[in-house]
Amino acid sequence: MENSETSGCSSWESVEPEYLEFIEKGGCIEPLVEYVDCKGEAEKKNEDVFPKCKEAKDRLNNCFIAHRDYHQPILEIMEPAIELVVNKIDALFPLVDTVSTESADQPEEGDGPLHVFMNGGACTESYMALEDCLVEVMETNEDICNCTKAFTMLMKCMDAHSDYYQPILDAVYDVLILF
Repeated sequence: MENSETSGCSSWESVEPEYLEFIEKGGCIEPLVEYVDCKGEAEKKNEDVFPKCKEAKDRLNNCFIAHRDYHQPILEIMEPAIELVVNKIDALFPLVDTVSTESADQPEEGDGPLHVFMNGGACTESYMALEDCLVEVMETNEDICNCTKAFTMLMKCMDAHSDYYQPILDAVYDVLILF
Protein backbone atom coordinates (compact mmCIF):
# COMPACT_ATOMS: atom_id res chain seq x y z
CA MET A 1 0.00 0.00 0.00
CA GLU A 2 1.83 3.08 -1.24
CA ASN A 3 0.48 6.55 -1.65
CA SER A 4 2.09 9.64 -3.11
CA GLU A 5 3.69 10.40 0.23
CA THR A 6 5.16 6.93 0.75
CA SER A 7 6.39 6.20 -2.76
CA GLY A 8 10.15 6.36 -2.73
CA CYS A 9 10.26 6.07 1.04
CA SER A 10 12.92 3.55 1.95
CA SER A 11 10.94 2.48 5.03
CA TRP A 12 8.25 0.96 2.80
CA GLU A 13 10.74 -1.21 0.92
CA SER A 14 10.98 -3.62 3.85
CA VAL A 15 7.19 -3.94 4.33
CA GLU A 16 5.79 -7.00 2.58
CA PRO A 17 2.44 -6.60 0.73
CA GLU A 18 1.02 -9.63 2.55
CA TYR A 19 1.78 -7.99 5.89
CA LEU A 20 0.06 -4.78 4.79
CA GLU A 21 -3.00 -6.73 3.68
CA PHE A 22 -3.09 -8.57 7.01
CA ILE A 23 -2.79 -5.33 8.98
CA GLU A 24 -5.44 -3.63 6.84
CA LYS A 25 -7.92 -6.43 7.53
CA GLY A 26 -7.14 -6.10 11.24
CA GLY A 27 -8.08 -2.44 11.30
CA CYS A 28 -4.60 -1.02 11.91
CA ILE A 29 -3.51 0.11 8.45
CA GLU A 30 -3.88 3.85 9.13
CA PRO A 31 -1.65 3.83 12.23
CA LEU A 32 0.86 1.62 10.37
CA VAL A 33 0.99 4.00 7.39
CA GLU A 34 1.40 6.95 9.74
CA TYR A 35 4.24 5.24 11.64
CA VAL A 36 6.13 3.97 8.58
CA ASP A 37 5.84 7.36 6.86
CA CYS A 38 7.06 9.12 10.01
CA LYS A 39 9.97 6.71 10.33
CA GLY A 40 10.92 7.19 6.67
CA GLU A 41 10.77 10.97 7.00
CA ALA A 42 12.94 10.88 10.14
CA GLU A 43 15.49 8.61 8.44
CA LYS A 44 15.65 10.89 5.38
CA LYS A 45 16.30 13.90 7.62
CA ASN A 46 18.73 11.91 9.80
CA GLU A 47 16.53 12.55 12.85
CA ASP A 48 16.04 10.30 15.86
CA VAL A 49 13.03 8.12 14.98
CA PHE A 50 11.96 7.38 18.55
CA PRO A 51 11.03 10.86 19.79
CA LYS A 52 9.80 12.05 16.40
CA CYS A 53 7.49 9.06 15.85
CA LYS A 54 6.56 8.19 19.44
CA GLU A 55 2.93 9.26 19.09
CA ALA A 56 2.51 7.38 15.80
CA LYS A 57 4.11 4.25 17.31
CA ASP A 58 1.87 4.54 20.38
CA ARG A 59 -1.22 4.74 18.14
CA LEU A 60 -0.06 1.64 16.25
CA ASN A 61 0.62 -0.28 19.48
CA ASN A 62 -2.76 0.76 20.89
CA CYS A 63 -4.45 -0.44 17.71
CA PHE A 64 -2.69 -3.82 17.95
CA ILE A 65 -3.75 -4.11 21.58
CA ALA A 66 -7.34 -3.13 20.74
CA HIS A 67 -7.41 -5.83 18.04
CA ARG A 68 -5.31 -8.34 19.95
CA ASP A 69 -7.39 -11.38 18.96
CA TYR A 70 -6.88 -10.66 15.25
CA HIS A 71 -3.14 -9.99 15.61
CA GLN A 72 -2.52 -13.11 17.73
CA PRO A 73 -0.80 -14.98 14.82
CA ILE A 74 1.95 -12.34 14.77
CA LEU A 75 2.45 -12.73 18.49
CA GLU A 76 2.60 -16.53 18.09
CA ILE A 77 5.39 -16.14 15.52
CA MET A 78 7.33 -13.69 17.66
CA GLU A 79 7.35 -15.85 20.81
CA PRO A 80 9.61 -18.57 19.31
CA ALA A 81 11.83 -15.85 17.81
CA ILE A 82 12.26 -14.27 21.22
CA GLU A 83 13.02 -17.68 22.72
CA LEU A 84 15.66 -18.27 20.02
CA VAL A 85 17.35 -14.94 20.84
CA VAL A 86 17.32 -15.79 24.54
CA ASN A 87 18.85 -19.21 23.84
CA LYS A 88 21.60 -17.69 21.67
CA ILE A 89 22.43 -15.12 24.34
CA ASP A 90 22.35 -17.75 27.10
CA ALA A 91 24.84 -19.80 25.08
CA LEU A 92 27.15 -16.77 24.90
CA PHE A 93 27.02 -16.21 28.66
CA PRO A 94 26.62 -19.57 30.40
CA LEU A 95 26.23 -19.57 34.16
CA VAL A 96 29.33 -20.83 35.93
CA ASP A 97 29.88 -21.67 39.56
CA THR A 98 32.69 -19.57 40.93
CA VAL A 99 34.05 -19.11 44.39
CA SER A 100 33.16 -15.62 45.56
CA THR A 101 35.77 -13.45 47.12
CA GLU A 102 35.41 -10.26 49.06
CA SER A 103 36.84 -8.23 46.16
CA ALA A 104 34.87 -5.18 45.08
CA ASP A 105 35.48 -6.23 41.46
CA GLN A 106 33.37 -9.36 41.91
CA PRO A 107 29.76 -9.24 40.73
CA GLU A 108 27.06 -9.22 43.39
CA GLU A 109 25.58 -12.56 44.34
CA GLY A 110 22.89 -13.51 41.82
CA ASP A 111 24.34 -11.46 38.96
CA GLY A 112 24.83 -13.78 36.01
CA PRO A 113 27.42 -13.32 33.28
CA LEU A 114 24.94 -11.59 30.95
CA HIS A 115 24.00 -9.08 33.65
CA VAL A 116 27.66 -8.39 34.39
CA PHE A 117 28.44 -8.01 30.67
CA MET A 118 25.52 -5.67 30.01
CA ASN A 119 26.41 -3.49 32.99
CA GLY A 120 30.06 -3.39 31.92
CA GLY A 121 29.40 -1.29 28.84
CA ALA A 122 28.01 2.15 28.10
CA CYS A 123 24.36 1.01 28.03
CA THR A 124 23.90 0.19 31.71
CA GLU A 125 21.10 2.72 32.15
CA SER A 126 19.15 1.47 29.12
CA TYR A 127 19.67 -2.15 30.16
CA MET A 128 18.44 -1.47 33.69
CA ALA A 129 15.38 0.39 32.33
CA LEU A 130 14.46 -2.64 30.20
CA GLU A 131 15.12 -5.03 33.06
CA ASP A 132 12.92 -2.94 35.40
CA CYS A 133 10.16 -2.79 32.79
CA LEU A 134 10.23 -6.56 32.25
CA VAL A 135 10.08 -7.21 35.99
CA GLU A 136 7.12 -4.85 36.33
CA VAL A 137 5.31 -6.46 33.39
CA MET A 138 5.80 -9.92 34.91
CA GLU A 139 4.69 -8.81 38.37
CA THR A 140 1.59 -6.96 37.15
CA ASN A 141 0.73 -9.36 34.32
CA GLU A 142 0.75 -6.46 31.83
CA ASP A 143 1.41 -6.67 28.11
CA ILE A 144 5.09 -7.07 27.18
CA CYS A 145 4.47 -4.43 24.48
CA ASN A 146 4.72 -1.91 27.32
CA CYS A 147 8.49 -2.50 27.24
CA THR A 148 8.92 -1.64 23.55
CA LYS A 149 10.28 1.82 24.35
CA ALA A 150 12.89 0.47 26.77
CA PHE A 151 13.90 -2.27 24.31
CA THR A 152 14.23 0.24 21.47
CA MET A 153 16.38 2.54 23.59
CA LEU A 154 18.65 -0.36 24.58
CA MET A 155 19.04 -1.50 20.97
CA LYS A 156 19.91 2.03 19.85
CA CYS A 157 22.48 2.33 22.62
CA MET A 158 24.01 -1.06 21.80
CA ASP A 159 24.12 -0.13 18.10
CA ALA A 160 25.94 3.08 19.03
CA HIS A 161 28.43 1.05 21.11
CA SER A 162 28.58 -2.00 18.86
CA ASP A 163 32.29 -2.49 19.47
CA TYR A 164 31.40 -3.74 22.97
CA TYR A 165 27.90 -5.16 22.44
CA GLN A 166 28.52 -6.96 19.11
CA PRO A 167 27.96 -10.50 20.50
CA ILE A 168 24.48 -9.53 21.71
CA LEU A 169 23.66 -7.64 18.52
CA ASP A 170 24.73 -10.62 16.41
CA ALA A 171 22.36 -12.91 18.32
CA VAL A 172 19.45 -10.50 17.94
CA TYR A 173 20.04 -9.68 14.28
CA ASP A 174 20.63 -13.34 13.34
CA VAL A 175 17.07 -14.05 14.45
CA LEU A 176 15.57 -10.89 12.94
CA ILE A 177 16.96 -11.90 9.54
CA LEU A 178 14.68 -14.95 9.67
CA PHE A 179 11.69 -12.65 9.59
